Formats: sequence, C-alpha cells, structure tokens
Amino acid sequence: MTEQLLGLTLAYVFLTALTLLAVISGRLPWQIKTVLVIVAVGFYWSCYIGWKEAQGWPSETNLPAKFLFHYAVIEEPNEERNEEGDIYIWLTNLEGNQMAEKPRAYRLPYNQAGHAAIEEALIEVLNSGPQLGFFGNRMDVGEKAKDKSSFGQKTYELEFAPVPDPALPEK
Repeated sequence: MTEQLLGLTLAYVFLTALTLLAVISGRLPWQIKTVLVIVAVGFYWSCYIGWKEAQGWPSETNLPAKFLFHYAVIEEPNEERNEEGDIYIWLTNLEGNQMAEKPRAYRLPYNQAGHAAIEEALIEVLNSGPQLGFFGNRMDVGEKAKDKSSFGQKTYELEFAPVPDPALPEK
C-alpha cells in the first residue's frame, strides 16, 4: 500500500467518523441516520476504486470496438501456481473515428485464440508499423465476452489489420 493510498484511506475514514459523530449527536430519525452512514461508506469505497483506476491499473472493462494497438504482454496460465493467465494490452481508443488523447491499458482473461491474434499483431507492429484492432463480433461489437469454450476460458474475438496509409488511394 502506498503512502498516497494510505493517506486517502485515512482521510475518508476521518470524514466517515465525522459523519458518524454528526449522526449520533444529531436529532434526525434513525432511518435517515442509517442512510447517511451507508452513503458515506459507499462514497469511501467508490473513491477507492476510482483512485485505483486513475493510477494506471489496467482496466477490466471491455475493449473499445475499434482501437489502435500499441503493445501487449501475455501471461500464460500456470497450473502449478493455480494461475489462470492474463493478457495485458495497450491501445488507443478509436471509437467514433476519433483518436483518444492517451493510450489505455486493459486486462483480458487469457484464451488461446486471443493469444494467437495478439502475437501475430505484435509481430506486425514490430515489422511494419501500427495495427488497427477490432474487439468482439463486428456485427455486434458491444457484446461482452462469452463463456463458450471447451476449456472453460472466456472467449472474445480480436481482429487486427494494418493501419491504412492515407497517401495511397483506396481500392
């Protein structure tokens, strides 16, 4: 736990204690006091989660439907250590055909199809340049990862293509 996280945690515990003090000494009905305590604790938890997301931890949300692929790290499953494996991917969101300001890291559950697609894309990035990525089925891009696999792995569809050169005419 970092000093910043500890400081933030202590600050919210202090604010929650102040809320409790106000609730205990206040003349509100007990139902309102209970709601105030629950809301204060809820804000504490949501701020903790939000702070964690803001500090560079990979997002566990679905990838954007269209993105510019930068790099990935693949951690294969390890049965000896009972690890399911993960795929960490760095990309820039291109949804709405607008490039996001900064790249973002995402964590995907490991699966063999995703591993193969990302390995090929990594080779293409190193050899010929940037790759466009597409997440999910192109017909239903917003669909979440499906739990269909004979090995119990979460499956998702990833496709990659070279970034078109704007200087070349379209075919």
